[in-house]
Amino acid sequence: MISICIPVYNFDVTELTNSLLEQADKIGYPIEILLFDDHSLSYFKKINAQLNSKKNVNYLEFDFNIGRSKIRNRLADFASGNWLLFLDCDMVIDDPNFLKGYVDSLNKAQVICGGIKYSKKPIREELILRWKYGVSRECKKAILRQLSPYNSFMSGNFLITSEAFHSIRFNEEISGYGHEDTVFGINLKRRKVPILHIDNPSFHLGLEPCFDFLQKSEQSVINLSKLMHNAPDLRKDLERSVRVLKVFKILRLLGLTMPLRWVFRVINPFIRRSLCSKHPSLLMFDVYKLALLAKLYSKGWMSSLTKYF
Repeated sequence: MISICIPVYNFDVTELTNSLLEQADKIGYPIEILLFDDHSLSYFKKINAQLNSKKNVNYLEFDFNIGRSKIRNRLADFASGNWLLFLDCDMVIDDPNFLKGYVDSLNKAQVICGGIKYSKKPIREELILRWKYGVSRECKKAILRQLSPYNSFMSGNFLITSEAFHSIRFNEEISGYGHEDTVFGINLKRRKVPILHIDNPSFHLGLEPCFDFLQKSEQSVINLSKLMHNAPDLRKDLERSVRVLKVFKILRLLGLTMPLRWVFRVINPFIRRSLCSKHPSLLMFDVYKLALLAKLYSKGWMSSLTKYF
């Protein structure tokens, strides 16, 4: 059986749930769907709670937000299947053979990653940066992802054996947004867990407005800084797998962290406005993250983190 684990936060998962149930019924494969709500607004809880009446669906609400890592671990703890399919709640399944694609790949590897895809360019200007980032950095064919299988791991659409998951689990010390999937991929690699990338993408529907995405990106860089400080055993693996750290290491060796800090302090507001325009530059977005990383690094990771807040 496949346990489909969906952490829910401020999103209507009715269409996603019904699509999965219909596909499972069509191919005759046993599934259960676990919907764990991480303290969403009452509007979304009222809608999604109705799904609990459906066969093979279990809906549970948390009284407070426990975070991205913890809720995934709790889903796995409650799951009955020997395979776990993790899907983000803002995904849409537009391929009628999506579930069959995973069933046909069972036992080819302990971890199977389906990938992600995006719609055409959004009409709203405030969504363009997130869309552009997703299309350029996340939307890749399986043949390209398989060239660097562990670095290409993303938690939004993947299948894993229950045994493999519980041998690793998501790091619950990572709070907020960012890099829980990076650490999970590193641990998969360390344990030499076989991973297979296939072309079985889910459709990412939930694009954040620009300033929300920038805030999440800042939190992601802060999490990266905390990991570099609190998990010295991960530093080398992080520098090998995270693009921004690879570049930052080179800039640091060249003595260019001070100019980067100047960028963050002086022209940060101008960069943010540029990134939220109709034609945002991903190169500028990378500079933005590097500048924040330089600020956090300036007097030691944690002392800088204190100053940032």
